[in-house]
Amino acid sequence: MMIRTVFFMKMKEVDAMKRLLGILIVCALAVSLIVPVRAVAANNSVWVKEPGKEAWTYTDGQGTSLVAKIQEDTLYIQGEGAVPSYDRDCLGNRPWHNKAVKALVIEKGITSIGAEAFSNMKYVQHVTMWASTFIESPTAFGGAAEDCLFDIMGTNITSRNIGNVSYNSLDSIAAFMERFSGYYRFSLANYYMINWVQNPAYPKVENVSPQDALTTYANPNYPLLNYQNSLDFVSPKPDKVMSVTIRNRRQGMAALEAFSIMLGDATYVTAYNVSVSGRNGAVTHTDTPLTYVMTIPAAFQYPGRQFSLLQIGNGVVNVLEDEDWNDATLTFTTDYPSTVYALIYR
Repeated sequence: MMIRTVFFMKMKEVDAMKRLLGILIVCALAVSLIVPVRAVAANNSVWVKEPGKEAWTYTDGQGTSLVAKIQEDTLYIQGEGAVPSYDRDCLGNRPWHNKAVKALVIEKGITSIGAEAFSNMKYVQHVTMWASTFIESPTAFGGAAEDCLFDIMGTNITSRNIGNVSYNSLDSIAAFMERFSGYYRFSLANYYMINWVQNPAYPKVENVSPQDALTTYANPNYPLLNYQNSLDFVSPKPDKVMSVTIRNRRQGMAALEAFSIMLGDATYVTAYNVSVSGRNGAVTHTDTPLTYVMTIPAAFQYPGRQFSLLQIGNGVVNVLEDEDWNDATLTFTTDYPSTVYALIYR
């Protein structure tokens, strides 16, 4: 009898524990409906889900206040500030990760879009954003649907500095366009914006069209300048078939950061890719230093300006001073000719 009584007491305790566990589970579920779900961004800030909605808010304590919301098959990014970057192995922290989104609308107040922010969204066929928004890395939109259309709205270009080198939002967008040329489609405000993108691009970006083909409104703060010039040998050629080409080229962040370190109080003009070719292809190093002369773009010729070249070569940035007194040319000597150069002046 004692054994049976103890048995029933134990059973009651088990039932009580089950009831208590059930109450705790119900409470936990109720709390989960009240406490917002959090998704961590690369800088450890979080997206906070709004209860009962496909919407999230984000702040970083430094002026960024964003709202992301999904309506039907469109993701809207609204507010002020920067969309954070994400590490490649943490893409699941994005609130919109694995959502069947087909369109993306990034409002005008968004200042920049971080690396991997909208990568691998394979159903996205249309992106709308503004020319004032920086794309921090081409990976920001990598993996969208092939032939995805990017509508870049307006001509309100914005700038910031990389050290002492001025860098603008349209150049960051153009770098993204060059990376995905022929894979995505691009629409810019007018031919002024298209020319800004295409002038320093080689080869030219494919699948680019104007939203307005009749007007050529230009942002007066960012005039289109002709940076084209010529380059030739001053020294006798070691090989008669040697030739040299120079092309104005948009450079990546790493090159601009390297130039900014050496810029000092000089003014950055633009960057060029120089290629010297011989019988066996590109000549990256010559047995002896050779002297070359390049013309200064007409828009920057001015009496008394002292031009120099910053050369990225052999793992360092070299300063090549002008060896002539002609305001329209710059003469320099190097044994590492085929590389990237920045034109600067004081």
